[in-house]
Amino acid sequence: MKIEVRLFASLAAYADHGDMDSEGCLNLEGPATIRDAVLRLGVPEQEIKLVFLNGVGASLDSSLKDKDRVGIFPPIGGG
Repeated sequence: MKIEVRLFASLAAYADHGDMDSEGCLNLEGPATIRDAVLRLGVPEQEIKLVFLNGVGASLDSSLKDKDRVGIFPPIGGG
């Protein structure tokens, strides 16, 4: 299955570590979860604060299907 993955802020550096294509898509063998995608990209789970699946809050254990869109955010500080 092909899913679109967007890694934000400091996590963007991991986009080059997996098998993501130039369009930000990752091919996974099904069935798969968001955790499987994270592991494939080498993103440390402790660096993840928020996960979205098709624009809705999700967990790392959420199941994926072909053409899903995943957004992954780290904790963001500021002030």
